[in-house]
Amino acid sequence: MQPPPENAVMPCLSNRQALSPLTPSRRAVRARRGFALEMVLLVLVMFSVIVLAGLSAVTTISRTSTADYRGARVSYASEGGADDIMSQLDAAMQDGIINGEDISSIQTPEIPGYDITQTTQTTGAPISRTITSGPFAGLYSLNQPIDIRVTAKDSSGNRAMSVLSVNAQTIPLFQFGVFYEEDLEILPGQVMNFAGWVHTNGNLYMSSNSVTFQSNLTTPDSAFWNRKDANNRLNGVNINNNAGTAVKLDFDSRSLSGPAFKTRSEQKFNGRLMTSAHGVRPLKLPLPENLAPVTLVLPKAGGDDPMVQEVKMAWKADWYIQINAASLASATPTTLCSTLMAQTRAGGLTLPSAAMCRKIFKPKPNAFYDGREDLRVDLIDVYVDSLRIWSDSAPSTRAPRIIYFEINNTNTNVGNDYVAVRLRGGAQLPKSRVASDTGGLTMVTDRPMYVLGDYNTQVWRPAAIMGDAVTFLSNPPAGNPGMLPGSPIADGSKCKTGTGGATSGWCDTLQYDFRKRQSSGSTVNAALLAGHSATTCDYARAGCGSPNYGGGLENFPRFLETWGASVFRYTGSLVSLFQSRYSTGLWNNTGGGGSYYDAPTRQWSFDVNFRFPERLPPGTPSVGTVLQTAFRPLY
Repeated sequence: MQPPPENAVMPCLSNRQALSPLTPSRRAVRARRGFALEMVLLVLVMFSVIVLAGLSAVTTISRTSTADYRGARVSYASEGGADDIMSQLDAAMQDGIINGEDISSIQTPEIPGYDITQTTQTTGAPISRTITSGPFAGLYSLNQPIDIRVTAKDSSGNRAMSVLSVNAQTIPLFQFGVFYEEDLEILPGQVMNFAGWVHTNGNLYMSSNSVTFQSNLTTPDSAFWNRKDANNRLNGVNINNNAGTAVKLDFDSRSLSGPAFKTRSEQKFNGRLMTSAHGVRPLKLPLPENLAPVTLVLPKAGGDDPMVQEVKMAWKADWYIQINAASLASATPTTLCSTLMAQTRAGGLTLPSAAMCRKIFKPKPNAFYDGREDLRVDLIDVYVDSLRIWSDSAPSTRAPRIIYFEINNTNTNVGNDYVAVRLRGGAQLPKSRVASDTGGLTMVTDRPMYVLGDYNTQVWRPAAIMGDAVTFLSNPPAGNPGMLPGSPIADGSKCKTGTGGATSGWCDTLQYDFRKRQSSGSTVNAALLAGHSATTCDYARAGCGSPNYGGGLENFPRFLETWGASVFRYTGSLVSLFQSRYSTGLWNNTGGGGSYYDAPTRQWSFDVNFRFPERLPPGTPSVGTVLQTAFRPLY
């Protein structure tokens, strides 16, 4: 085929008809357009999948969050129920112990919107052991393990369980060197060294030129380096650290609070001074609800229910003595034993004969003048040495463990009628009923108590003295028993020469002026539970003014006489749960003619025998607390 001539005219094509290797065919264009649609559809599908996945994830997260929220709420409900049961157990410890009746009386908590079930049960028998953790580590207690299981369920079926392990601790009161229910003030003027744990459920006030604490001090409230009645901070308060080195106190709960107080105490004393900053909790007294602490020493009453009977020392006594004081002023040993005294003993134990009774119990009206009370004292003298001789001849049927004195019909119209019990000749106490028992003797009255001379010093036995207030009278000077503070006043007068000035409250004659009597010192080994005189308010608080000083711990064991350089040696446990009701005279020691005593040098310490349960005095009360030892949530 020949090519067309050069001048040949080519047919004219439109742009759409022009062919070019760069121009796709119609079929190709149509194919390309179909692919794009597919891509768009694919993207839409993928986007839809992503959106649906996101919506599904959001829904799942929402459902999960709702489930977590409901699960958290039901967990909180179970924990709240467990806390409620803990508070019930804490309230049950008001009598110092947890028993089966307390456990069975636990009420299941009610929380709106939740179905609560619980089981609370003891695990095993109580165990006596040393406390190893917490503010009271180092003391021993009777430990009752308790398990608490609380299950909470909501309307949607969500369920949670809280499991608590609890330890109910019962701590004997006489295991403390000092135990106060109210504020405790320690402000000695004379040198005072105290070895023993000091605890108060109130505030702790310390100020002195010469006091050293060799063991722990604890309070669930505050510790103040100052007086309570006035702003008088002295720089002689020392607390031993773990190495036994005395370190001066230079801070308190007013200068440092919270964690700062705790840190400073740990730095200076290895944490031996502990307050609310350390999580110290009040220790519950052994009392049913709404009963005053003084109930422990009150006489029997016809309306006492079983719970009150478990608390009162009067019901625990194995020798109960009722004394009609209406005719005490003219009483003799014969009339006291035959007509004014009624005695009962339980468990087949015997009473002394009339002749022996007259040797053990003797009345002594107007025996001496108590300068603090500004009253003459009508005494029931208990000759402990005569009691011992009688008891030791047949201890299995005679040996007393707790003797309670109830004094009735005092003449309330005569202001000078101040009836009290005095223990004398008590250097050696009666032996136990059986040789294998440490025995011991606890003397109790709700009236004032005096102790003349040494007590429980020859053969140590567990001993306790309980009363409205306890005053210690020294041994008589050698060779001059007439100087004895307990000598009767010959004419029965109050022995008071004036109403004002330096001689107020004092006789001019040496015979009756206790302040001029030089004490020869005494030694006492016994726990002491009695009332105290309180400073009414803290001077730093608005409206307090200038309150009278109550006398503090240093005058909780009361004194008469001029002790001077003489030493009062005391080993035991000092416990005060209430304020005195009969012994209400104000403490006063101005150092001049108006004072009624000069303080002794105090060598006081805790009796380490009381760390062993079998060596505690008969009828020792206890305090209790409930501690959480473990927590475990279950779902």
